Amino acid sequence: MAFVGFMDDALTWFGTPKSYRFGGVERLFCGDCGSQIGYRDERLSGRVYLALGFMDDPEAHPPTFHAFSKRQMPFVVMDDHLLRFDDFPPER
Repeated sequence: MAFVGFMDDALTWFGTPKSYRFGGVERLFCGDCGSQIGYRDERLSGRVYLALGFMDDPEAHPPTFHAFSKRQMPFVVMDDHLLRFDDFPPER
């Protein structure tokens, strides 16, 4: 799943998403349909990561790297030469 990171104070919410917190991560969901909106991680204070599929204009946010590459399904091909991390990127 693709996520786009933003500083929390750079977003304006129209409504309040539902959330579920476990193990330092807060997952955000639409209160009407239950779709995943994104997440916050206490280790990355002040940031929120939104699911790319949730965005109106996902093309405006091309990827800059790939995380969790070791979990990539064998049928997924990403031949874009971006940095790949087996787990979390170093910022985390």
